[in-house]
Amino acid sequence: MDPEDREELRRQIATMPTPETKLYKRWYMNWRAKDWLTGRNQNDQVGKIQCRDNERGGWSGWYDRPDKVLTVADVVKCLVTKPDLPTYLFCVEEFASWVVDDARGELEKLLPAFTDIECKYVWDSRYEPEKVDPKMVDPDAIGPDDLIDAMIAVPAPPPGWALPRFAPLLCPLGAGPGWGCPPRPSDTTPTGGEPADPPGGDHR
Repeated sequence: MDPEDREELRRQIATMPTPETKLYKRWYMNWRAKDWLTGRNQNDQVGKIQCRDNERGGWSGWYDRPDKVLTVADVVKCLVTKPDLPTYLFCVEEFASWVVDDARGELEKLLPAFTDIECKYVWDSRYEPEKVDPKMVDPDAIGPDDLIDAMIAVPAPPPGWALPRFAPLLCPLGAGPGWGCPPRPSDTTPTGGEPADPPGGDHR
């Protein structure tokens, strides 16, 4: 790797306008979440909905609502299919925002009228924001070298993006032909190893 090219990339990234910096960090958080979650059990429970009800002046204990579960596969689907580069926390919060209300509505039909009902989203301890890769959930944890390494790892810019102005600087560092870099005779697999596998292919 040419340290001068990397240092120039660091400089250009550090001086990007704030909206552009936020966009690149959001892209990175989306990519990092897909990369991390794809290596997990797709049936793992990321979180669930629990409710309690108050009949005749006493609250019940919290109980799980059937089928109101968010899995790793659900989060990956959100990261891949939703527009505007959703993040890990966005996908979880979107699920909670409508499923909590849905669970409450179901109970209102099952329980006597005027029963007080509370529902909430509950994390699985393995997938709490404090337990996952910090760079999936905290944009301040992402530095210029993280962005550089991610761009080198993926085979091409995210679909719909204009070729970044610093793409030529990525070529000497090992970026692939999808970035506009000339193919090298030694290239037999996508540059960057595992991160360039499925998590690096689709960045919606």
